[in-house]
Amino acid sequence: MNGNSNESLEQTEIEELKHFINVIYAFMSYKRDGSIDVERIYRSFNLLSGDDKALLVESPASRTIKILKALIKNQEFIIAIISGIVDLENYTGKLSNFYAGNKYTDEEVKKELRHIIRNTPFCNCPDDLGEDEIEPTSDPLVLQRNINWVRSTLRQFVRDWSAEGENERNQCFRPLLDALQRRVPINDPDNPPLILCPGSGLGRLPFEVLRLGYSSQGNEFSYFMLIGICLGDQIFVGSHFVINHSIKPKAFKIYPYCLDTSNRISKEDHLKEVDIPDVSPAEFKIDSQKFSICAGEFIEAYEGFSDHFDGILTSFFLDTAKNIIAYIRTIARLTKKGALWANMGPLLYHYADLTHNSIELPWEEVRTIISKWFTIDSFDVKEAYYTSNSLSMMKTQYKCIYFEATRNEVPVSGESNTF
Repeated sequence: MNGNSNESLEQTEIEELKHFINVIYAFMSYKRDGSIDVERIYRSFNLLSGDDKALLVESPASRTIKILKALIKNQEFIIAIISGIVDLENYTGKLSNFYAGNKYTDEEVKKELRHIIRNTPFCNCPDDLGEDEIEPTSDPLVLQRNINWVRSTLRQFVRDWSAEGENERNQCFRPLLDALQRRVPINDPDNPPLILCPGSGLGRLPFEVLRLGYSSQGNEFSYFMLIGICLGDQIFVGSHFVINHSIKPKAFKIYPYCLDTSNRISKEDHLKEVDIPDVSPAEFKIDSQKFSICAGEFIEAYEGFSDHFDGILTSFFLDTAKNIIAYIRTIARLTKKGALWANMGPLLYHYADLTHNSIELPWEEVRTIISKWFTIDSFDVKEAYYTSNSLSMMKTQYKCIYFEATRNEVPVSGESNTF
């Protein structure tokens, strides 16, 4: 970036803007990247001999055309989401060109990307930022990682906002919601208890908390979830697309497994369509005074807050920490005395296999640290799946730590280093 742009942005803002550019580029490039995989499939089948091809039940062309059609539908869904984060009244781009399977070059993607970056209130883009400075990374590792995140986000929509994902939600969310109802009564419906759901992804858990009559706040850090804008100074997760727009149930059909051609029993298992969303939050007339989602890294987002929440529900969250002790200390500081903390999730530390600094503690140590500020009232090991394909021959099942704990009277002392 040039000198003028650097003067108008702090270094952290520059890094965030660069990352946001890369995230939008990955979403915009979904079909083009997927088409590379389709070309590989087609090329590989055509290496077969004529005798081998005669044994197949479907031609290479027919197979790949079906996948391409699924990619187009997924891209249309993605463009609909992106349309929700731009100021359409002042938008001069041509997002419609990316619908209906139109072909487009990488340069056309980058041109549209610049329009999006300049017309979204989501990021701080200086007016003096040059066109050549709104440029995605060329690092192949980052590009591949980001496109994997886009594909993962489609599967996350299945988990959070489809009937297909109900079983997983029941495994992971239902124990937390049951504990909440048992242990945190709503004595005044007009002023209900405030519940925090860190690592809330696409927002289904805090939405379910709201449906039970509580005030609810989610927190999410990933830009692949944070693809929408919201009320006041808060930012909604990707579910802003579902929550804030008047989208009817089953408004979209997506094909989240269309590139997953391994571990199939039926030849079209990978083409299973999923209706999004299973419910329309707009029909519940969400009260913005009782529902919000705060964007940002958990510890940084709640710096300065204490004794604020009547309960905290964490689902598949604790192992997203680089320093799990800092997470526990923050949760203890945020909860009121006597408040509930209910947790469900594994200890598959996300940063353990990356180049980041990370500590990986066993449950034995984690439990001891939690017990400094909480009384653990119940504990169990429960099994659960996460973004699994019900038709796949391979599924990953986690053994999850489930506990219910009560905040004790011990003040939070000491400091944690953040990595």
